[in-house]
Order: sequence, then structure tokens, then C-alpha cells
Amino acid sequence: MTEADEQRDDKLQWIQALRGIAVLLVVLTHARYLLLDTDQYALADRLFLPGAMGVDLFFLISGFIMVYTTPGATGLHAAATFGVKRFARIWPAYAVITLAYVLLVHGADYFSDPAHIGVFVRSLLFLPVDPLDPPFFGFAFPLGWTLAFEMYFYLVFGLCMLAGRLRWVAFWAWMLLTLVLVPLASGGPTLDVRQHLDLPGAALQLVTNPIVYEFLAGVAIGHLYLQRWFRVRSTRVAWQLAVCGIGFAAWYGFGRIGTFHGPAAWGWPLALMVLALALASKTVVLSPPSALVWAGTVSYSMYLTHYLGQTVLARLLAWFGIDTHTWAQVFITVLFALPVAALAHWLLEIRLGRAVRRALLDRLRRRLPAEAEASSS
Repeated sequence: MTEADEQRDDKLQWIQALRGIAVLLVVLTHARYLLLDTDQYALADRLFLPGAMGVDLFFLISGFIMVYTTPGATGLHAAATFGVKRFARIWPAYAVITLAYVLLVHGADYFSDPAHIGVFVRSLLFLPVDPLDPPFFGFAFPLGWTLAFEMYFYLVFGLCMLAGRLRWVAFWAWMLLTLVLVPLASGGPTLDVRQHLDLPGAALQLVTNPIVYEFLAGVAIGHLYLQRWFRVRSTRVAWQLAVCGIGFAAWYGFGRIGTFHGPAAWGWPLALMVLALALASKTVVLSPPSALVWAGTVSYSMYLTHYLGQTVLARLLAWFGIDTHTWAQVFITVLFALPVAALAHWLLEIRLGRAVRRALLDRLRRRLPAEAEASSS
């Protein structure tokens, strides 16, 4: 199933809406910085900081979608096609925004320092720049840390397709090794995403970080969703599951019961919410507002561009002598994120991303033996 097929599938409208909610929460979280050093910041922090849980929700959704869209996908061609599609969707847009962020926020002089060039290159390769700062890892583009975890998950998911019928055995064995056995020999494991284990190499700090458990929760929910027995008979029970799942996750986050990323904080109530919605959607039709579905469609572009947009717009308003440390400017930067996301979605995801995808798929078809393609279809 392609991304376009996924968006047309009415059964997944609730997933698209969750993506929309997740990205809007993150946009509001970062908008609160406009009130930094004012007497309103404490209130803004209280209201909007929990919105950072949108990142954890994205990770859960990624795990779910990977299972939903790749049932029975094994072999070299399936793995290569999967990798090409995910790379083409994520990396070109990320590279453009990372470069734009560095140039617009730091200036071209940023590249006059060899150390900065190293940071930039490692960021483009999704390699932790500062292994002592998990889970953020000091990327040149501050939001790049989430995409590093996404790309790592896609890489493992795709490589395990090469194991054929043992695909899921290989997948869970790798996760057991990296999340339990390796940390066990290095001062862990823990569920604290800010952990720093005694491990050689920055990459190992990323692959052993317990935030990966959120992807695994999404994978488990995806497997359950595909089972015929996974349903409730009563529509009344299904609606109660949906409402209570959403309500509990909102209470846990905005009630400050959980206060940070990770499976032991925002992750587990969000996982229960996704599980409840997945179960409910097998019995009743979850028809979210079209505006949220649209926000979900452009969520990746909005996630990439909103932080840079807020920074640039605040500087522009300040240049015109407008006080940027007000609630009015919080509002206008959130509003500004919507058309910027729509434009970025068209330019970076549809035009650039699809062009890269077509080019790589064409190259893939020429290089892979015909029998490998036939055996994986």
C-alpha cells in the first residue's frame, strides 16, 4: 500500500486525524517560547508543554502503519522498495529544511567552522552529534532527533524483510538485543529516555534508547488490528473505548502526571489510546473532522517547517517594531504554520519527494534481477 492509498483508506481516517492532532500539539509546544522571559511564560508552559507528547504519538503511529502497510512483505525487492519509499519521503525534505534552518538562523558563516560542518554532516546522516544529550543528541536542526529515530526504525524494519518467513523473529530478536541485552551489560536497561549507557559509539546510544519501545508498541497494536478476532461486538462499548482512551491520555499528559517523552511517561497512556481507537474502529466508523485529516496529511511538512517558520516570522515582526512576546504573536505563528505546511507539502513532499522516489525506484528496477521482483510480489 502506498502513502496515497493509505490516505484514501477510510479505515485510516482516525490515524490521519491523530497525526494532525500530534503535529498541532507540537506546533503549540514550540510557540510557547515566544513568551519566554515574560510573566505569561509559566501559564504558556503549563498549557502547551504537554503538547510535546505529539512526538511520542508520531512514534506509535509509525509502528502501527509499518505493520498495516507491509503485510507479508519479505525478500530483497520488498525490502529495497520499502527503503526507497521511506527515504524519499523523509530525507530530501529534511535535508532542505536543515540547510534552510542553518542559513536563516545561524547564517552562512556557520560553515566557516569545520566543527559546524561536522555537525551538519552528521545531522544529515542521522548520527547523534552529542551522545551525552539523549534523546535530542544535538542535531543541527533541533527537530532532527525525532527523524533519526524514525529512520533507524525504518532501517531495521526494512532489513528484517530480508529474513523472509523469519522476518518477525529477526525483528524481535534485534529489539531484544539492543533494548535489553546490550543495555544489561552497560548499566541498564532503563525506561528513562535520558539515559546514557556506557557504550562505545554515538549510534549505540540511539539504538539502545528506550524511546524505541514506543515504535514497538505501535507494531504490536498494528498486529492486533490485523487479527479478525480483535474486535468488540457492542457499538456502545466501542464508543466508550474511543472516548475513554482519548480522555485518559489527555488527562495523563495535561494533568502533568507524565512530564516527558518515553514509554514510562507520555508513551504508555498514548499507546493505550491508540489501542482503544484501533479496537473501536473495527466496530464503529470513526469519522474525524476533515480539518484534522488534512492536518494529518500535511503533518510531516508542518512538523519540519513550523519551528523555522516561527523563528523567521518572529524576527520579521520584531524588524517591523512589533512586540513578539505576546499571546497575539503565539496565535499568528500557529496560524502561519498552516499555509507554510501546505506549500512545503506540495514542494517538498509531492514534487521533490516523489521525483526522488521515482528516480530511485527506476534505478532499483534496472538493478534488481527480474526473478527477485517476481518472487516478492
